[in-house]
Order: sequence, then structure tokens, then C-alpha cells
Amino acid sequence: MSKKNKPIGYTLGERKVGVGPNKGKVVIQATPSGRHRVSFERFCEMVARDTTLNYMEVQSVLNLAADMAREVVANGDIVDFGRLGTLSPSFKSKVVPTGTEFNANVHITEPRVNLRPNSTYFRLRPDEVSYERMLAKPTAKDKAKKPKGEGGASASPGDSPSSPGASGGGSNSGL
Repeated sequence: MSKKNKPIGYTLGERKVGVGPNKGKVVIQATPSGRHRVSFERFCEMVARDTTLNYMEVQSVLNLAADMAREVVANGDIVDFGRLGTLSPSFKSKVVPTGTEFNANVHITEPRVNLRPNSTYFRLRPDEVSYERMLAKPTAKDKAKKPKGEGGASASPGDSPSSPGASGGGSNSGL
């Protein structure tokens, strides 16, 4: 298993707090920034490198395990999926007034497989991670906030900043 540790990128952003002791205050908060997504095929290649299986065999085993677990859960049983957690059946149920007959085919909806993650597996230890601050990518909202003279759209002749439609970069449409 490879032990390379790349830092988790983050950006800092301001947001207004809606609840708690800082309600109404503008605070700075770190948010994980865009990392690359590892495709299932690439993940299987990574696993295969540390085993005697090739990536196609790893892919087949993982797919078979997922399909088998889904089948077991569909029969009403709970599957202990090792380090990942447990898989169990769940559904939504409509309420029925007392005295009315409950019809499972009508009143039970959205059957699904629930994953209850193993908390020790999904909680990273501080010695397993490091962090790297990234520059935030400018958004359309940020571009609209630029002071005059730093780029953006220029007003056409005859448009004053107070005239309708002279927002300098498009309409905000109430957002």
C-alpha cells in the first residue's frame, strides 16, 4: 500500500452565520477545495498494484461484493461490510389512520439500502492528513464586486450608474 500523503487543499471564504453564538456575524471558514476524482477503473488499478490480482479481477470482485450485498439486503438482512460499515434495508412509510387497513404495496415507498459508515474508518487521524491553502477561483459574484477600474463590463455612453440596466456586468435577478 502506498504511503504518499498529498495535502488536502482548502480555501478560505467569508459567510454570515445563521445560528449559534456568532449569529449574524461574518466569519471566515475553511472549505475543502477541488481535488481530482479517482475513477472506479483507476481505483481498481491502484488496488491491483498491491495484490496478486489484475485490475479486471479487482473490479469484478468489488462489483460482485456490492451486488451480493444488495441482494442480501433486498431479502431483509443486514450486511456487515467490514471496515466500511453496515448495509441495512430501509424504506419510507405513509401514515394511515387507525382503523384503516395498511396495504404494504401502497403505503410503503422508496425501498433502499442504507449504509451506516464505520465511524473509526471514516474519521481521519491528524497524523494521516496535512493541509495546503489554495487560491479560491473567482466566481461571477466576485467579478461583480470588483471596484471600478479593475476590469469587467464598461457602461455604454449615456448610461449612468443609477439608470436601470447599468449594473456593469449582467443582471443579478434577485440572487
